[in-house]
Amino acid sequence: MIVPGYRALKLIMTTISFCLRASALLLACSPAVAGDCSPPSILLNAFDSNFKIERDLRAEDIKVEVDRKQAQILSFSLDTHPRQIVLMVDSSGSMEASPQKSGWGITLPAAAYAVDAVPASASLALVTFSDKLRRESSDFENRKLVGGRVLDLAKRQPKGPTSLFDSIDQVLVEFKELHFGDAIYLVTDGGDNKSRISLRKLEEELISRGVRVFVFLVMRGVSRTEEEMSGASQMDGFAESTGGDVVQISSAEVAGNKRAQLDKLAPRIVGQVEAVYRLELGLSEVERAARVKLAFVYQDRRKNTRSIAYSHQVVPCPRKP
Repeated sequence: MIVPGYRALKLIMTTISFCLRASALLLACSPAVAGDCSPPSILLNAFDSNFKIERDLRAEDIKVEVDRKQAQILSFSLDTHPRQIVLMVDSSGSMEASPQKSGWGITLPAAAYAVDAVPASASLALVTFSDKLRRESSDFENRKLVGGRVLDLAKRQPKGPTSLFDSIDQVLVEFKELHFGDAIYLVTDGGDNKSRISLRKLEEELISRGVRVFVFLVMRGVSRTEEEMSGASQMDGFAESTGGDVVQISSAEVAGNKRAQLDKLAPRIVGQVEAVYRLELGLSEVERAARVKLAFVYQDRRKNTRSIAYSHQVVPCPRKP
């Protein structure tokens, strides 16, 4: 005998079971079960012909496609809140000057340059990583204090394997203060020989939080392992997917005749971090990571804009604990 309401109860339990299984696949469950999700947002920077940040964009200037279908822009605003930035310095053995020389080589000058590229209004926290993440700052601090901590790293020797992507994931766990528009400055050669998290999953975590990655890629003039070469080649796509950027730094840029190029680039990074547009999209439900393509509508705008940077995906709502 079937008691009244049994079928309804069974349907509810089946729905809950389905949503629990779907969460493992990054599918978005119904708001009634998983909690309300705000509409997905993407980040956008635009640079004029002089590489200065454009601050006069309007929603009607922009066309957004998600998986080749045009998406409505619900809101469009320039976010200039003071940023919180985590500076991650790779302290693994691959960051040594060379197999013949001890020390950091150009790693610490590259980290010092990253500190100089932090907006004056931002607060900064320093961490180092090899196989594990190590906090060098107990909390967010000003640039001067962190610059001193970077210099103090010279008292230690780079060593150990590299858990690059796992360490970024750990930063997202430990620094819950990071939110939309904040950034990770990553000083590394791109090598990773110990991480377990997939690059795709890490990108989705960063995008769901609205945290950009700016890579200060150390280019050392020594032979590199397969992991280092592969990792370095991944950095462009990785940073771009979050709306960030990559700065290649070699001994020539740090102290040689190309230093002027870095000096010109620093204000561009500062402007990109300080002022970012937030586009909230009219998508009712995001069931999987979807590719974003952004373009300008008007010809004059396209001519006057030199380049754009934006987060290249929308992702499902983060799972609630």
